[in-house]
Amino acid sequence: MQADGPALVILPRPDESSQRTIKRSRVLSYVLVALAAVVLSLRPDLFGDPQAQPWHALLHVWRIVLGIVLALAALGVQVLVGVQWRRGLRQTGEAPGNRTPADR
Repeated sequence: MQADGPALVILPRPDESSQRTIKRSRVLSYVLVALAAVVLSLRPDLFGDPQAQPWHALLHVWRIVLGIVLALAALGVQVLVGVQWRRGLRQTGEAPGNRTPADR
């Protein structure tokens, strides 16, 4: 009996060019996540005394917004590279998954 779930698809290994692109995208993502962590971990007292600076609250909001944007950019880089790689598989005519032997 066959399960009703989706069939398991094994994708081929990326070629050399794609491997470089994937590696660069991972490095970029790690850098963006590290920047997001640094921005989100900034202490409030780095921006000065909140009583003396009216922009203090606005700086806190921008710190949080910038941290979230950097984290989402890291995720976006990974999704974009993955979509481009899969699209490249379709354009080359190479079907994803295992090929059946010709003698069957």
